[in-house]
Amino acid sequence: MVLPTQDRLKRVVDKIMGLPTLPTILQNINKLMMNPKTSAKEVAQLVSNDPAITAKILRVVNSSFYGFPNRINTVTHAIVILGFNTIKSIVLSTSIFDVFKKSPTATLFDREAFWRHSIACGAAAKVLAKRAGFTVLEEFFIAGLLHDVGKIVIDQHVHEDFVKIMETCMSKSLLMIEAEQEVLGTTHAEVGSWLCQKWNLAKGLVECLGCHHNPPLASDSPKHVAIIHIADILVRALQLGSGGDRRIPQVSDHAWNLIDIQAGDMPRLMAEVAEETERALIFMDFAK
Repeated sequence: MVLPTQDRLKRVVDKIMGLPTLPTILQNINKLMMNPKTSAKEVAQLVSNDPAITAKILRVVNSSFYGFPNRINTVTHAIVILGFNTIKSIVLSTSIFDVFKKSPTATLFDREAFWRHSIACGAAAKVLAKRAGFTVLEEFFIAGLLHDVGKIVIDQHVHEDFVKIMETCMSKSLLMIEAEQEVLGTTHAEVGSWLCQKWNLAKGLVECLGCHHNPPLASDSPKHVAIIHIADILVRALQLGSGGDRRIPQVSDHAWNLIDIQAGDMPRLMAEVAEETERALIFMDFAK
């Protein structure tokens, strides 16, 4: 019996849950953070058990992405200055590249351009979130970084179908999400949200991934989803990397109104996105 496509892809997402580090270390950090008595030293001890993660954290916190004037030499110091949530965000952001490092030998999909687009979307989301009055910006960077992760899942685990999707994109000049629907009957947005649910990531992040192409569907975090939707379109317009297709989606009026961007804001906004992306490209080092 052939499974319906959505059931088949749910099983594909289930399979990749066996991959190490990301779910394990995040689960342990979350457990510690649930205890209000947890100290920076305790979290640092947990993270320090993974030397690779420790090195990545220190590399990011000492980069222009954060721009501290003095060097930070220990994870404990980083936690004291940046806070638990920021360190957790860095762990997730740097680990995601390891989880999806394997690439099919023959593909029409440029992984390097994809990650550049994803990082740029995270950077743009931070700029938009700050402009919208949010103060905790790391969650927007993660949502932007992960917004298209479903494409990688399809590429790695249903590769023949993914090749058909890419060919359909080019031959019919479609958005990838349109070609996915035509070939698979489901989309990278749905696959990405399933994956985040399996990883027990925040409900708002799950919704950002699932609704970033259709913001009116968002019910729990509509502004967050609107920001990721607009960030994705901004970096496509700026040609920062590639999501895999050549089209720029139409901006949702719903998202535009929620974020309240004026036409006159755009030149400055796009300049800020380009600058923030330049700083965020430190993460490209982990994608290689």
